Amino acid sequence: MIRSVLKIGGSLMDVANDLLQSLTKASVDVLIVPGGGPFAEAVRRYSRSLDDTAAHWMAILAMNQYGFFISGKGVDITDVIKDDVSGISVLLPFREVFACDPLPHSWDVTSDSIAAWVAHQIDANLVIATDVDGIRLGNSTVSSVSANDLTFETCVDSFLPHLLVRYAINCTVVNGKHFERVVDAVKGAPTTGTVIRGRE
Repeated sequence: MIRSVLKIGGSLMDVANDLLQSLTKASVDVLIVPGGGPFAEAVRRYSRSLDDTAAHWMAILAMNQYGFFISGKGVDITDVIKDDVSGISVLLPFREVFACDPLPHSWDVTSDSIAAWVAHQIDANLVIATDVDGIRLGNSTVSSVSANDLTFETCVDSFLPHLLVRYAINCTVVNGKHFERVVDAVKGAPTTGTVIRGRE
């Protein structure tokens, strides 16, 4: 059974192969939701010429592109959200999200929110791997913060806290360049990072 949904940000493109090797060695069950990375940035560059709906679907297609990049490292791919798959697989999210259309069409919604929606669908642990150590308040990174308190710009998208509260789930944000932190978070073990509490 898949125990965790792991969003791998586009900022981790250069280390994705090594991160996946670490996850494979740890023998974890995880469904990876890819970020958009440079593929989504290409959509942003042309967004002034697009309406919000076109930009939304193009950005999610960009996630599919990054998913193929990750799967090129020898990881299985799927375009169906299932909770009965063991091992590591990469979700190409466009098909499922397009069919359900569960989220606002806005740049406030990125792969972070999509990962939260996926985790909710299969009642899974949610981990977001990015290129920072977690959520910063003032001059320090905090180990835990309520989703209700995230009313300022952070390393996650601005719609994510609303979803965490709506779904009553928590999310762990970790630095994906520290592979052991990602492995621990996926296993549900304490690690260096920030737990965003949607479930109080």
